Amino acid sequence: MAFFPEIDEEKTIANAKRKLKEYPRWKRIAGEPGTQKVTQVFTFDLRNPGGSPNRAVEKLAINRVDAEAELDAIEYAISNLHVPTYRRILYERYLNHKPLSDVRIYDNLFLSESQYYEFKRAALLAFAELYREGSLIVHGF
Repeated sequence: MAFFPEIDEEKTIANAKRKLKEYPRWKRIAGEPGTQKVTQVFTFDLRNPGGSPNRAVEKLAINRVDAEAELDAIEYAISNLHVPTYRRILYERYLNHKPLSDVRIYDNLFLSESQYYEFKRAALLAFAELYREGSLIVHGF
């Protein structure tokens, strides 16, 4: 019996990509501007919990709160990746207002194509572990 159960990496990576691709939709629902404050090391500044008064109907308010919670969970996971290159890859590929192509990112990072895809794979797995305490991880085969 293994101490850590086997992880189905392909399904876990697919879950991470799906979640990161939802980011723009959550931003629209939350009513946030197109860009979030990102620090120089690709971590997120906390959003103002009070914000401006919301006088929309109750359902819209609940949807907005849920969307803000989802944004916080995604941003928390990205901000807590220990490797700065992982944060930058995921931000530029999925969270940036105008996401960059893989080719453009690995050129900007001065990485070879194979190095980039190894980093991206590791970044997606690390994100899956950090997002909502590993809820994106698929165990077993």
